[in-house]
Amino acid sequence: MRILWARSALLDLIALRAYIAQYHPQAADRIAAEIVATAELLVLNPALGTVLPKPGYRRLVIGGTVYVLIYRLRDEDLEIVEVFDARRRHPRTKF
Repeated sequence: MRILWARSALLDLIALRAYIAQYHPQAADRIAAEIVATAELLVLNPALGTVLPKPGYRRLVIGGTVYVLIYRLRDEDLEIVEVFDARRRHPRTKF
């Protein structure tokens, strides 16, 4: 199983990292690395996240943070659809 990052999810990750870096550059690197590591963990256990109402979609809150991954299984791959800070906004993905 491979991890596929939707273009919008990559842009989310970049924007999130840039926002944090304005205030805490080291934290920005650490959080971005933790988000990527969590996505890699999902490859080993794709059922880890909470099932969402839209068929095939799941949500995973990254432990100890306010960051959320929205993902789905696509064929034999895991696609990260969205990354967001739950304090700052709701998900774009409609459920």
